[in-house]
Amino acid sequence: MSKSIINFKGLYGDKQAIYLPNFIHYEPLETRSKMYDWEIKEHLHTELFQVFMIAEGEGIIISENKELKLIGPCIVTIPTNSLHGFVFQPDIKGEVITFSESFLENIFKDFPKVLLGINRFNLLLFTDKIQAFQQIFQYKTEIVKELYDDNLEKNTVIQSLFQLFFIYLYRFSVSQKQTIAQSDNRTLQYFQAFQKSIKKSLHETKSISQYAKELNITSVHLNRICQSLVQKSALEIVQNYLINEAKKYLLNTNYSVSEVSYFLNFKDPAYFTRLFKKQTGVTPTDFRKN
Repeated sequence: MSKSIINFKGLYGDKQAIYLPNFIHYEPLETRSKMYDWEIKEHLHTELFQVFMIAEGEGIIISENKELKLIGPCIVTIPTNSLHGFVFQPDIKGEVITFSESFLENIFKDFPKVLLGINRFNLLLFTDKIQAFQQIFQYKTEIVKELYDDNLEKNTVIQSLFQLFFIYLYRFSVSQKQTIAQSDNRTLQYFQAFQKSIKKSLHETKSISQYAKELNITSVHLNRICQSLVQKSALEIVQNYLINEAKKYLLNTNYSVSEVSYFLNFKDPAYFTRLFKKQTGVTPTDFRKN
């Protein structure tokens, strides 16, 4: 690699990690951009999906030295592990919704075609489709209102609104999308393939050397890739993914801690509990209570 890749575990400029499977964050575009003089340097998020909704104004999106002009109204969808940066004009008006990748996967688990269609690095232009933009923008407004209000069945309503929001985005993208070119950064490609393999192998016992063999690289090379991107070993990344999956079970099912550990192929529930506490600071039982 000619230069190191900037990776944020949280939002741009934030150092803390985001591990909650249902993490959702909203803010006006200017909130963060203004702090950095309207220039967001090229970076990536390994766990977060973002939607930039630009109502008015102009800017540039940058991805691996390629530039595309942004003219409102437009929407940019940025999946995990996608290198991106921005230069905005100070009079731009827009908003950003950020959420964990697992949240998106969960609400579209029964609709893989839609999930595949929206989980792409897209620039959607609405210059002559104002009504379509307003419809999607309205769903965004209802989502934000629900996020801040304390209503009954809040999570259910938020998930339903997000489904409508993304289905309208999906419909529009089918005929109008301008997909931003996939990364030609080999290190990033290896890392993305490694993460996909972890997801597919969730209920298997697979060694790091087996993961590396699938990629036609050595275990040492795989660990170097992981260290360069997220400052973690390949094993730590596998363990992080398993713990995040465990959180979903603990929050959304009545399975016992032992059952969750077995579902995730931990042969020893005590080891699972120790690993969970090491990564989260609390035991699985305490995590469920909170």
